[in-house]
Amino acid sequence: MKNRIPILGLMLILGTCAVQGKVFQVLGTVEGQLNTVGLPWEFAYRTTMDVNGRQNDLHVYAARFNEPIVAQLTDQFEAQGAKVTISETTDGAQGLARWEDREARILVLSPSSQPNQMVFLFYPEPGKARAPARMPIPEYPGGMAKKTVTNEGTGSICSTMNTEDPPEQVLAYYAGALTADGWCAVLPSGAGSSRMAIYQKRERICTVLASHRPDGPNRVTLLVKGGSL
Repeated sequence: MKNRIPILGLMLILGTCAVQGKVFQVLGTVEGQLNTVGLPWEFAYRTTMDVNGRQNDLHVYAARFNEPIVAQLTDQFEAQGAKVTISETTDGAQGLARWEDREARILVLSPSSQPNQMVFLFYPEPGKARAPARMPIPEYPGGMAKKTVTNEGTGSICSTMNTEDPPEQVLAYYAGALTADGWCAVLPSGAGSSRMAIYQKRERICTVLASHRPDGPNRVTLLVKGGSL
């Protein structure tokens, strides 16, 4: 799945949603969604959010670290007639289950330091996507946008993009641009291959994360929370 959801932004958006969301145990299935009957997965959190202008149902599951998540996902979705493609990564897996008229995007987080795995399933609404919401802060000059995730209920919007520029150049740009626009730095950026800074403007919080990636373009993740979109 080339347009991977930015993990930092997604987890922070969900952290805000959890205050208002409903937590439930998944007991059955809906057409085009994962059938969890018989799976030893504990609970699921459900919410909706816009991803690149298309509303998605998002279901989040927790499973023990030794569960064969990729095989379980593949078996369950193929049983519903989907064509499934999943690629394992160093920290989990990502992939797609596709039918003729719908799809499910898959993201699995399996960090070695945690006792549980997390499964994120995105079910996009059918039809043509709307234009995604615009970030209320400048996009990085020359950055190639990859994904925008919006939750209007919490006033959160997250965008990720690629750039060839080093993290320190990205952070320096946002330090100048945001300060000039009335934002105050509450957490200046530190050193390292992944550098983050946090800014505040009235009721809004802005997080800027710039990450160096040795195997491809560097990644910029922007998250703005609070206030009206």
